[in-house]
Amino acid sequence: MKEIELLFKIDKEKAEEIRQKLKEFFTERVIEIDTYFYPPHKDFLVSEEGRENLRVRKSKNKNELTYKRVIYNKGQYSHSIEKSVEISDPEKIIEILKLLGFRIHFIVSKKRETFKEKKFKITIDDVKNLGIFVEIEWIGPKKSNKEIKKECIKKASELGLEKIQDKGYLRLLEEKLKI
Repeated sequence: MKEIELLFKIDKEKAEEIRQKLKEFFTERVIEIDTYFYPPHKDFLVSEEGRENLRVRKSKNKNELTYKRVIYNKGQYSHSIEKSVEISDPEKIIEILKLLGFRIHFIVSKKRETFKEKKFKITIDDVKNLGIFVEIEWIGPKKSNKEIKKECIKKASELGLEKIQDKGYLRLLEEKLKI
């Protein structure tokens, strides 16, 4: 599945403002724990073309194993390709991956509030050791990447969001902690 989303760093006041604008579209509040793995045969390093991730996500609603390839265009985030499968026991999957030689690279913990409004899934994430972010993801009908990005930017503008964060939580935490 091709995923196009925009990420914005915000403060508490902006988060509250967005909550108020979207309150009628609120769907859930969850805690997600993402455990990222590196395989034994290579590192998922950042390159000009992008980056790969293997993640086990634990939350009260859904546990999943996800492979994600983030695609960059001239060093900037373009989109990502995700393949996910629901799992019933994330701890067992983590144990199996470790036994196969995969090593835990990072654990990202966040409190997530989700809002679904017609063509968009909008989340407000409070990420441990990183801060508060808004993510705008297209869930509308199929369109070109360019059209989807334009629609997401328009929605961001409606919410008063301007500066797109071109790195995901994992990369931001790696940079912050110099990993």
